Amino acid sequence: MELLRYFLLANLLIAVLSGAFYGLLRRETSFNANRLTLWLGLIAALALPWLELPDWRPQPVRAAMQRTAQLITPGVQPDPTVQSPQVIITYPDGRTYPAFNSSITADNWPWQTWLVFGYGFVVLLLLLRFGWQLTSLIKLLRHTFREEYDGFTLIHAENDTAPFSFFEWVVLNPHQHDPDELEQILRHERVHVRARHSLDMVAAELLCIVFWINPAVYLFRRLLHQTLEFSADRAVLNEGVEAKAYQYSLLKVNLTTGQSS
Repeated sequence: MELLRYFLLANLLIAVLSGAFYGLLRRETSFNANRLTLWLGLIAALALPWLELPDWRPQPVRAAMQRTAQLITPGVQPDPTVQSPQVIITYPDGRTYPAFNSSITADNWPWQTWLVFGYGFVVLLLLLRFGWQLTSLIKLLRHTFREEYDGFTLIHAENDTAPFSFFEWVVLNPHQHDPDELEQILRHERVHVRARHSLDMVAAELLCIVFWINPAVYLFRRLLHQTLEFSADRAVLNEGVEAKAYQYSLLKVNLTTGQSS
């Protein structure tokens, strides 16, 4: 099945990409370049299985492999033009019945088809859950007090949620933070808004939904999230913010909420 072959190759390439980035580039401080590398690598991993690569093997090797395939294939794959004999059962009363029913559902629905349907069902459930989460977030953004800032809209949350941004909205509880700490958080989240980091995370979430069975996609999402966070921290520090005060503010937020921003 061509779809199954593509799925296996794409998952393998995503695993290679995530493992290579984790081992070679995750400690690099060129965060914008790291972000670009992750996405270009993912595009390559999804596109390469569709490409027909040229056969670079020497002609004698190709000829030998073709001869071998011609000898092996008839023994492995039966000739579709040859009909297998039908087994007939004769009862004592003289009546006859075929031993096997050719209309059995398992013949019409091979295991590959059941596998695709089962996998697609899980994908559908994950998409529904993701849609419900987006709907809940949109309701929060629409029905909560908001405050306009330069370049983003601050949403005043009432619970103890960790500060986060979603496209042009920044969600946090201002009463949990003192003025200096609030300023550091807003600087950090403003970078996420301006750099459109929400697009990255939504795309990474969809990747995890489609390839939910592959642990490498969750590693990819974590590496991408870390890259975006480090990039935002670097941008804030480049604005002239004192490093120790900024690190203290982030640590206090993480300890208060139990999450990273």
